[in-house]
Amino acid sequence: MPCYPFSVNLNFKAFAVLALLLALMCSRGHGQTNQGKEFWTAYMSHQEDTQESQMSLYITGDQNTTGTVEVADGSFTIPFNVTARQVTVVTVPHSAFIKQGGKYLKGVHITAKRNIAVYAHIFAQSVSGATLLLPVNALGRDYKSINFTQKSNARQPSYSTLMVVATEDNTTVEITPTADLISPAANASFVPFTVVLKKGEVFQGLSQKDLTGSRVRSVASATGECKKIAVYSGSTKIGIGCSEGANLDNFFSSDNLFQQVYPTSSWGKNYVTVPLKNRSYDICRIVFSEPNTIVKINGFELNAASTANSTYYEFNSSIVNVITADKPVQVAQYAVTQGKNEFDCSIDASDIGDPEMIYLNPLEQTIDHVTLYSSPNAYIVSSYINVVIPTSAVSTFLLDGTSVSSAFKTVDGNPAYSYAQLNVAAGTHYVNAAKGFNAIAYGFGQRESYGYSAGTNLQNLNQKIEFVDVQNGSIKVGGCADVEYKLKLTLPYQPNQIRWVFSDGSPSFTDAAPVAKSVSVKDGQSLYTFEFYKSVKYAPGDYTVIANVVNPQGNDCGTESAIEFDFNISAFPQVVFTADNTCLNEQTQFTDVTDQTNNTIKSWHWDFGDGQSSNDKDPIHPFLTAGSYTVTLTVINENGCSSFTSKQYKILPKPAASFLVTTPACVNTPLTFTDQSVSEGVLKQWIWEFGDGAVETRTNNQSFTHTYIAAGTYQVKLTLVTESGCTALKQQQIVIGLKPIVDFALPDVCIADAFAQFTNKSALDSSANGLTYLWNFGDNASAPGLNTSTEANPKHRYAAAGVYTVSLTVTSAGGCPQTLSKQFTVNGSVPKARFTVVDPNNLCSAAEVVIKDASTVDFGRITRIILYYDYGNQPQIFETFANTNIPTDGVYKHLYPVSTSTKIYKIRMAAFSGGVCESIYEQDITVKGNPVASIVPVPPMCYNDPPVPLTGIHDGYNGTGTFSGPGVTANGFFDPKLAGIGNFTVSYQFIAANGCDVVAQQVITVNALPVVNAGANFTMLEGGQAVLPAVASGTGLKYKWTPSTGLDHDDVLNPVISPVEDITYTLTVTNSYGCSVSDAIFVAVLKKPIVVNTFTPNGDGVNDLWNIRYLDSYPGSTVEIFSRAGQKVYSSVGYAHPWDGKLNGSELPAGTYYYIINPKNGRQVIAGNVTIIR
Repeated sequence: MPCYPFSVNLNFKAFAVLALLLALMCSRGHGQTNQGKEFWTAYMSHQEDTQESQMSLYITGDQNTTGTVEVADGSFTIPFNVTARQVTVVTVPHSAFIKQGGKYLKGVHITAKRNIAVYAHIFAQSVSGATLLLPVNALGRDYKSINFTQKSNARQPSYSTLMVVATEDNTTVEITPTADLISPAANASFVPFTVVLKKGEVFQGLSQKDLTGSRVRSVASATGECKKIAVYSGSTKIGIGCSEGANLDNFFSSDNLFQQVYPTSSWGKNYVTVPLKNRSYDICRIVFSEPNTIVKINGFELNAASTANSTYYEFNSSIVNVITADKPVQVAQYAVTQGKNEFDCSIDASDIGDPEMIYLNPLEQTIDHVTLYSSPNAYIVSSYINVVIPTSAVSTFLLDGTSVSSAFKTVDGNPAYSYAQLNVAAGTHYVNAAKGFNAIAYGFGQRESYGYSAGTNLQNLNQKIEFVDVQNGSIKVGGCADVEYKLKLTLPYQPNQIRWVFSDGSPSFTDAAPVAKSVSVKDGQSLYTFEFYKSVKYAPGDYTVIANVVNPQGNDCGTESAIEFDFNISAFPQVVFTADNTCLNEQTQFTDVTDQTNNTIKSWHWDFGDGQSSNDKDPIHPFLTAGSYTVTLTVINENGCSSFTSKQYKILPKPAASFLVTTPACVNTPLTFTDQSVSEGVLKQWIWEFGDGAVETRTNNQSFTHTYIAAGTYQVKLTLVTESGCTALKQQQIVIGLKPIVDFALPDVCIADAFAQFTNKSALDSSANGLTYLWNFGDNASAPGLNTSTEANPKHRYAAAGVYTVSLTVTSAGGCPQTLSKQFTVNGSVPKARFTVVDPNNLCSAAEVVIKDASTVDFGRITRIILYYDYGNQPQIFETFANTNIPTDGVYKHLYPVSTSTKIYKIRMAAFSGGVCESIYEQDITVKGNPVASIVPVPPMCYNDPPVPLTGIHDGYNGTGTFSGPGVTANGFFDPKLAGIGNFTVSYQFIAANGCDVVAQQVITVNALPVVNAGANFTMLEGGQAVLPAVASGTGLKYKWTPSTGLDHDDVLNPVISPVEDITYTLTVTNSYGCSVSDAIFVAVLKKPIVVNTFTPNGDGVNDLWNIRYLDSYPGSTVEIFSRAGQKVYSSVGYAHPWDGKLNGSELPAGTYYYIINPKNGRQVIAGNVTIIR
């Protein structure tokens, strides 16, 4: 799908155009497009401050393809892959950056196997510039640079820029700058000069002044051929707008400009400018293609004297302007930086924006649809679209499928046209109309902006090839498969010859004596129209037709010119659509799903068969009357190929949904749901929503059950879905009641009891209100009516011992029942109490007496046991065990009071099998006396205390005693080092001669020691002071240093010392528990060396050596001795061998020598003289 060439003047910060490319996929007009297979650009000069700039290429296409990006000097080549309608990013290396003016073999060449669209983006910190690239087949040979007055807030020089890239070898380019170019080019203004460029070679011109109007054209080479060139305009950094009173510190913000220029042959004569919304003013420039161009603004002719050297006219504006000219012109619209009022340059705090340049499109070059992107990037807060369109087509203009005709206003001075300034949200937007229009997209933020022309044509208005529909004579940019077309050629002269060349392999044809089909006059110039001798038709694909014509008069490019016409042939669309929810009185969603892989659909027309229609792509339409309807969709693609298809839809009344739910509705009880719905259409789904989070989709209307696990009120919904997608809803509220919590107590009875009393314990929400009861006693032998009861707490008389099943059904006031059954035993009437005492001959008063139950009953079970442990002395004291309290193992334990003498006790047992059925059994036991023991208390100890003996005390009994526990030794001592730090329980067991024993216990505490380190031994100078570096930890510490000689305090951790002799200090640390520990430190005192100034090395054994007292105690000390002439005669490290007055074994003469002694260790250097006396 070919697309419109966009004039995109972007001011996005880095990567905003990534999103832009995803949307601009693109529009079509009558001429060359921005998609192609070959492109040339270059890394234009850009303001770089603290960081290098970067150039990125954003590549996209309608089809998957591959390609290559390379720099012309061969320094960089990289292949790329394009996925249809996605963006591939290729970073151009900084080595391709062209900072200075001159010639550089650094053109950036982009090629692909299939058509692609490419953006180039140059950006750095806080500034950026981007342009849509034009393919080689859309390039021209003659251009004019369009820039702006060069001002900037940059601290370094900034320049107005023009750049030209050669697409072929031996390309001769003539440049006429309107301002002096700086070195190295150093070309004077208005003096033409030529440069010869290789393929991919770049010429860049920089000027400190505005280069607008500079002419750049390809001229004939030695072969007489003019070759296509790519031309770019811009600025390394520029500010636009009111600058009075400004300086480099507070000047309006500046940005770079980078824009590919349109060929002059594609300019037009009619423009409408619409103000940028919510700005104080804009600046417009009208650039002339020729001198003496007559221009009118809003009907008023410009005074030639007011133009800039007949190059351009500039004016500020805040209104809509109609611009006409008698010769082609190009209009550029500039957004100014924020914050300055147009009239007096005063501060306007409400204004936001940044410099921007937008090339406007003439009314002669229009589009009829486009997809564009309104970017939120770089802090954009407001986005807009300006549109200029024929007034007759306003009603057909759609924004994102919605008419916005009410936003349009008629253009004053040309009511044939209307305009709109549309507020849009950030994101992708699609605009289209029945006729061609012009549009720009832009947006503003704090010192940020973006802006670009939505689309244009680049055809030469006076020299072109066009398709003519044979059927209706209309002009086409592309065609439809197997449809016949005529090829029409328009020229501004009568050629001597026309040679038609076809890219599809058809043979070329030469018309040696062409005859014009018609001649017309346009703007005073004769235009000749020729037709290829026969009609043509093609299969789907991309094609090129070239007309090589010979101009009898010739021009700067010779006598032969090649006019190219690139076009696309598409198949007729295969229309497919779907409809969702074709139901009566509902919004039916129609969706076009026609395959647009090879050609995009540009218009839709829906006929719904009920007298209503729509031109939306995916309309929503309600059918208000049941019946059958034929819906027809007609689509037209970008080439104008039209197809349609129809579908039959039957609109039925909605089904009537209804259902029943069984009662009572109780929690945890399956409820039956029964569908009672009625439908004329076939139902395919029953969607049940039960209100408890459960949803069930069923494909039939059979009854089913659902269980609620919690009580409450639930909204049940039944949604019916028919085969055609129609739905109906029925909602019904149901209340789910709680079931009672059933419980009852069973009595203990025997057959001799008068009755069994049952006790109800049931409740609902902790209350018995509203409950009803039904008991079944399980006694089938009862008289009729006596086996059941409706009382809450009934009685029943059983006639025989046995096991019965008793059930209770409790029903709530809401009708929810719950039943509980229990096994109930009616016991026999003859219980027999019996028990035995375990080990009866060895009972001690300090040990439990163990009683083993041996009671029985003739049927059932013993229901209650009463034990008297001292029935003879205390019959009023007993213990009762009933039902579940009766030990399952029949073992009862009792501890009698400890006694040192033997005691006799009577144990009495009463065993029951019911209320009145009882048996008694008694037995006497003898309990021996127990000794009493204790341990002599041991006070808290320190961890480093020596072991202490443990002493046990026992009264009145003979026997043996032993100690045990942590820290206890075999010989009965407690050792704190063996136990550790903490509290330890020590036991003393005494076994009396009668076999009864006793255990006494005591807790002994072992306290931790403080931790102390007096520090490492050290040396110090005599007469000096030092701090003892001791460290200690613990609680409540107290300190004691010994001896106290030379200490300022002996009771602090780190005393200051000043000893006069070597000394050892001992630190004793005591914690709050009284535990102490010591450590010592040795301090060596370095005494000041005593240096004598004479010695007599004469061998008499007296004063033969120069001894220096105390110097040998200084580690690493040095001694150096020099003669009066400065010769070193002695040196040593340390002074283990004193100087003997010799040098290398030879005696030195008597006299004075000079020494330098460095004791080190904190002692200053000692210098002086010593005399040898012989």
